[in-house]
Amino acid sequence: MKLRNAEGLEIIAVDKDGQSILFLDPQDLSVRSSIDHLPSRPHELLVVEQHRKAYVPIYGDGIHGDNPRPNHQVAVIDLDKREVLTFIDTAPYVSPHTGRLGRNGLLYLCCENSATVIVIDPATDRIVGHIEVPSSNVHRLAPLLYADEIYTESEEDGFLSVIETHDKGGTVAQNIPMPGPVNGVDASPVHPIVVATSGDTRKLYVIDTTTRTLSRTVALPDHHKHAQVVRFSPDGAMLAVIGDFDPVVSFYDHALSPLFSAELGDKPLDGCFSPGMDYFLVANENDATISVVDLVAKKTVNHVPVGKGCEILAYFRRSQVGD
Repeated sequence: MKLRNAEGLEIIAVDKDGQSILFLDPQDLSVRSSIDHLPSRPHELLVVEQHRKAYVPIYGDGIHGDNPRPNHQVAVIDLDKREVLTFIDTAPYVSPHTGRLGRNGLLYLCCENSATVIVIDPATDRIVGHIEVPSSNVHRLAPLLYADEIYTESEEDGFLSVIETHDKGGTVAQNIPMPGPVNGVDASPVHPIVVATSGDTRKLYVIDTTTRTLSRTVALPDHHKHAQVVRFSPDGAMLAVIGDFDPVVSFYDHALSPLFSAELGDKPLDGCFSPGMDYFLVANENDATISVVDLVAKKTVNHVPVGKGCEILAYFRRSQVGD
């Protein structure tokens, strides 16, 4: 299998079970190089191409809601040298998880067990602020591209928090109640909406960011249980909804009308769109594969063995300087 339109691209993947970071061939997903023996256990990934770096939180050896030995580090990866530049110590805030760039250029990162979002300056890799969130487990977040706001999900607590960002970090401005627990969250790049997955029903919650209210729900008929991760494509034309311990991904258009669904492997976790919108790749932890969904053919075309159990992966542009 050779993936189309892979010229000039690289793929980085976080092998959670292998405690490694993998650099993959963008055509066949073979491992070109790796960074091994990371502390326990790497979760999540943020690529910041303008700084030629990637950030990999070191979560701890537990799982969401049960992480008795939480870690407090974020590995900073040099994308060109393919090595660890440094570790950011997040203590006293622990269990670092999802990180995203705010519109102000600062990195906002959930520290789950501490119910806190820390703020990192990616130019210096120093923590420049923190925001306490009224949640027992702040797990994921999503920044808006058109406003200085970030939405965080509270998992079991059943609400979304709105953080208004500024140069020194941000403050929690509002909590938006949901009908039940929430699981994943992402913001549309083209419409004033945030989409969250229900944590106990086969539905998506759609939040109007202009009024900060729940505007509607969207059914997930091809899922057997509630979903987990939601990912908008960078152009906002498509939304991917990944099952939670459910081997399916559903795709919706920019207006959240259904397009098609495709099969995945065992315990799918997170995925990414290829820059040319040819493929959606999903990391399946339990069977150590990456599912390749062909967005043109509208079907899964392969499950490629990669690592020991990857959680997440992302494309980035190859350096102009060379390998």
